[in-house]
Amino acid sequence: MRQTGNRTMLIVALMAGALGGAASARVWPAPASAFAAQAQQLLTSISAKQFEVMDDQGNMRARLNVSGEGMAHLGLYDQQGVERAALVVTKEGTSMLALSGDDGKPRLAVHVAANHGPAAFSLLNPDGTTGAELLMNKDQRSLLLADGKGGARVRLQADLAASGEAALTIYDKNGKPLRKIP
Repeated sequence: MRQTGNRTMLIVALMAGALGGAASARVWPAPASAFAAQAQQLLTSISAKQFEVMDDQGNMRARLNVSGEGMAHLGLYDQQGVERAALVVTKEGTSMLALSGDDGKPRLAVHVAANHGPAAFSLLNPDGTTGAELLMNKDQRSLLLADGKGGARVRLQADLAASGEAALTIYDKNGKPLRKIP
């Protein structure tokens, strides 16, 4: 009989403790734990080595990663998985943007070198050779128009150094200057 009384007393004490604990949490809420505070901080930032965005069919449409060479890369892909746009920043700080055709080969490229290096805007032929290019660096500006094989046909160049000269050069189909003004 005594054991039955002890069991009953133990069960009543446990139930009273549980009810009292629940009631006290309502009356005196506990401060947020360190874990809860850390979880709330993590919600404002996500860290990973690579992110991929998929469409409803499971095709990768975007990828953000850093290569082993330290280049940050954002690629945008079409439904067939062909990279159509890429934004790259090298570990030295050079920025590049490439827009590609159906075959995934770049057709437009923009590149800005770090440390006041050259900046270029290039339109590319289907084979990847230069079709037209606007180039700017510290001492020079130039505009190049090329043929379908990337051979220079017309170049307009301005020298910003002490001489300040400008020139227009016209080339033959073999790349030899036909005429230079002045």
